[in-house]
Amino acid sequence: MATYDSSYLLAMFNRKAGRPSTDAISDADKYAELSESQNRIIAMMSTVAPDSLYQQDATADLPQLETVDNQVFTFGEDDNDYPIFPISARIYANLGDIPNRPWLEGVDYIREGTQIRIPNNRTYAGTLYWQGIVNPPDIDANHQPSLFPEAARELIVFDAVENFALNYLRQPDLAGAMGAAFQKAWGVWCTVWRKQFRHGGAVRVNGLVSSSLRIL
Repeated sequence: MATYDSSYLLAMFNRKAGRPSTDAISDADKYAELSESQNRIIAMMSTVAPDSLYQQDATADLPQLETVDNQVFTFGEDDNDYPIFPISARIYANLGDIPNRPWLEGVDYIREGTQIRIPNNRTYAGTLYWQGIVNPPDIDANHQPSLFPEAARELIVFDAVENFALNYLRQPDLAGAMGAAFQKAWGVWCTVWRKQFRHGGAVRVNGLVSSSLRIL
């Protein structure tokens, strides 16, 4: 059975791209292509099946929003010390409110990218928790792909090889074949995420992102 871990995706990349066993293109460069593709796919998923990127039983380890004035709250910083900018986020005043009673955007808070604001110059003195869709760690030999179910990770390879064929190989026929393979598989997996993962759990990573999504 295919494992669809990082080494499998690397080998699949080499097969689809027709790369030799001794390659001038490093594994690190190929992992970078795979990581960039994974981020694009998660962004696409967030527009068509966002619920598939949330896990509803994540409660005790949700991160808290940060504030200095009880009016503007930030999502913290990532491993590169960049402000976290969730692709999507849900805000909760109590852990017991998850998943059915999030705050209402535009009513309880205003979304401002890397932060939220309490409307009408009001303040909120309590603790706020958040779930969000954010990019997972880059794929490499020690960090596994984050899409679930595992077989959906074929999308990462199709997209990565398409871009590799265009940018490195200058092979439009290969790029076209991978683009067609992606579109065919994308339709299948979108159906799966919408129906089977309606209550969350399609993405799962460790560390900071795990606490924010339990993906996610």
